[in-house]
Amino acid sequence: MSFLDPRPAIILTSSDADRLSALAEAARSSQPAVADMLEAEVARADIVAPGDVPPDTVTMNSHVTFGYDHARRSHWLTLVYPGEADLDLAKISVTTPVGAALIGLREGQSIGWSTASGAVRRITLHKVAYQPERAGRYDR
Repeated sequence: MSFLDPRPAIILTSSDADRLSALAEAARSSQPAVADMLEAEVARADIVAPGDVPPDTVTMNSHVTFGYDHARRSHWLTLVYPGEADLDLAKISVTTPVGAALIGLREGQSIGWSTASGAVRRITLHKVAYQPERAGRYDR
């Protein structure tokens, strides 16, 4: 997977950026493409304190609705770390293409990427229904 330029500006909390950097480092030998993707997202992000993140921004453990390409159907998920992923509960890892695309986006933003098969996909964030920071949860 590779993101298509221009990519929208993204915002990460300092705690999410630290954890994603550590996750990238841990994945370096076994999943170098995942490590590169996470490092690139952290490097291009505007890093803010958890209490300063805008409430319409996807952070880790956020519940969001989004759409693919130009489809009218919305999907929802909770963005989690790899060990917490559970497709049956719509908990999607930040190391998946969808998870990596959503982290740091704000409502209304879109991002495109090319899949391994060369297909181009676009995802648009519709709503951040729950954001831990907005709820005063900084301990996740």
